[in-house]
Amino acid sequence: MFDKIKADTTSTMDKSIDSFTSTLSKIRAGRPNPSILDQTTVDYFGTNSPIKQLANITVSDASTISLSVWDKNAVSSIEKSLLDSNLGVNPVVNGTNIHIKFPPLTQERRADLIKIVKKEGESIKITLRNIRRNANTSISNLEKEKQISKDFERDYIIEIQDLTDKYIKISDDIIVKKIEEISEV
Repeated sequence: MFDKIKADTTSTMDKSIDSFTSTLSKIRAGRPNPSILDQTTVDYFGTNSPIKQLANITVSDASTISLSVWDKNAVSSIEKSLLDSNLGVNPVVNGTNIHIKFPPLTQERRADLIKIVKKEGESIKITLRNIRRNANTSISNLEKEKQISKDFERDYIIEIQDLTDKYIKISDDIIVKKIEEISEV
């Protein structure tokens, strides 16, 4: 019974950390990262398609992402989607290639990004603590239903706390790494 609770808790915490990492990858640090475009979709023949399904995405230099569009009919739709996105970029079209220049980060912008990372960090910790609370409730219910003893309940709750501490440490490491990335000039 406890093994299932622990497995579910671990699985949920893993998914939360993956989601957190994905969220942070969209925050631009020094070099532009192609994953910045993952959330941008293009109206391609009436279907919302991710950009990566319509073009080859590469980082051509320290401040430019280049898109090599496969279908020349999609170029204007991709350009429009990039302009409408909240990335704050001006794409430059050259035939079937689109170049997106990212301006260097100012100190003020870096400070804003660090605040965002810290806020996201607090959110993941709250999420992990909520997952812990749900697991602890399940364990307490087992004890109330007399399926486990008080001693086992205490031991299991300690085990779930250790698991939570491990995932909070993982999230802290991710936050520190991202802040270092943003602070790099």
